[in-house]
Order: sequence, then C-alpha cells, then structure tokens
Amino acid sequence: MSETTTAESRTPVRSLGGRASGWAKQGRAWAYKRSGAVLAVVAAAFIVGLPLAAIFLHLPQNPLQPDVESMALAPNSVHWFGTDGNGMDVFSRTIESARLDLPISLAATAIALVIGVPLGLFATTGVAGEAIMRVVDAFAALPIIVIAVVSIQLMGGGATDVILAIALVAAPRFVRLSRAAAISLRSSRYVEAAVAIGCSPIRVAFNHIFRNAYGVILVQATLTTAGALSTIAALNFLGVGVKPPQPSWGAMIDDGVSMLIRGQWWAVAFPALALLLVIGSLNIIAGAIEDKMERVEHTR
Repeated sequence: MSETTTAESRTPVRSLGGRASGWAKQGRAWAYKRSGAVLAVVAAAFIVGLPLAAIFLHLPQNPLQPDVESMALAPNSVHWFGTDGNGMDVFSRTIESARLDLPISLAATAIALVIGVPLGLFATTGVAGEAIMRVVDAFAALPIIVIAVVSIQLMGGGATDVILAIALVAAPRFVRLSRAAAISLRSSRYVEAAVAIGCSPIRVAFNHIFRNAYGVILVQATLTTAGALSTIAALNFLGVGVKPPQPSWGAMIDDGVSMLIRGQWWAVAFPALALLLVIGSLNIIAGAIEDKMERVEHTR
C-alpha cells in the first residue's frame, strides 16, 4: 500500500517536471527565434542606413578633396578615422563608399536575377535547355574574378561595366537554382493539374513553380549581393573597378596597404571593417529568410 501511494505521489511530480522541461525548451526556441529576428532587423537597418547616411547626412570632410597638410594622420577629433596617404578623410570616404558599392552590388544582383531565373525555369527540357546548361557549365569552370576582370577590360571600366560584369558572373547561379526548383516541382500535383487544364508554360513557370520556389531564390539573391560586394572590393583592389578619386572599400584597402607596412593601420582597418559588417549583415538576413521559409513549410 505504501509503495503504491509513493508511486502515485511521484507521478504528478514527474509530469510537472516534464511539462517544465517542455516549457523551457519552448522558451529557448522562442528566444532563439526572437533574437534571430531582432538581429536580422538590425542588420537590415544597418545596410539601409549606411548609404542613406552617405546621401542625406552632412559628412564632416569632403571625401573627394585631398589635403596635403593632413596626410596620414591618426584618428583624432577632426578626422574620426584618420586620413590616408593623400590626406583624404577616411571616415567620410568609408561612408561615401557605401553609396557606390551597395547600389552596384544590388543592381548586379537584380540583373542576374532577371536573366537567370527565366532561363532556369525554361531550361529543364529540350535542346535549348541543354544548350543553356552547357554555357552555364562553361562559366562555372572559370574563376569568377577572372571573368569579371576580362569583362571589365573589354567594356572599358566604370560603374556600369562593373555591374554588367558581376551580373554576367552571378546569373549562372540563378539559372542552376531555378532549374533545379523547376525540375523538383514540375512533378507536383498542382503543376500537373495546371498543365492538365491548359495553362500556358509561362503561367505554369511563374504562377506555380516560381511562387513555390521564391524563398530559396531570395536567399540566393541575398548571398549573391554579399558575394558581389566581395567581387567589387577585389576588382577595386586590383585597380580595374571604379575609377579614382571615387571612393570604394576595395580601393581604400589597396591605398592603405602601404600605410599598414609603416604601422598606420586605420586606412585599411575601417573600410575593411565596414565591408565585413555589410557582408555579415547580408548573411544574417539570408539566414533569417531561410529560417522563416522553413517555418512556413512546417506549418503547411
């Protein structure tokens, strides 16, 4: 009798402990989701605010005006990030670079998206589809930076040519991704039903396949924007990107390398930090979008 009573008295305790453990897990999951969402919002605000600051805020110094009397100054109350070897204010040029680098990367991604997604959706079958994929495979076999450098040299340089070169490099990624989504989804019942009732291939591709694959494409677009920033920085570092004196993070890093050898770190550190923060923010946003899409899929 006593053993039965003891067992019965322990059962609610174990049940309560199991509930408490479940509540704790739910609380941790909720906190993780909330922290991820807050972090993504902060990252998005940072990316949007940086070019807006360059456009609307009054910069403390002219980012295009050198000052021979203020060459290679360490950070101080006048020049917050110091000056480079030409006497230009590093803070103003770091902020001003966002007004050029971010729009170039976004424009290149948008062009690659517009070109790559339709090609991928319609490259699933037929001779034309095979030809498209062979061209994509040929591009994938070459180093990205080599294609970009050659393209810019052939086109002559400038911001427009950089956009087109990066779009040319990034478009094959969207072709592959959208083609894989189209192949995966074309055997779905709703796609087969749309074909059976006589929907046109264009309507099936965009209204049924693309609408169910836009999440992964959006994630890829965010990651492509981050990759485009890296490519822009590399091109400007190599001297084949935007022409000086227009500031760019890659060009600023290139100019500051000679100062870094002399222990003057600020001309490299601050533009490199800005580039790192923007790329990291884009990756955070991509992760948040991916988590959101996974939750949507689980609720279906």
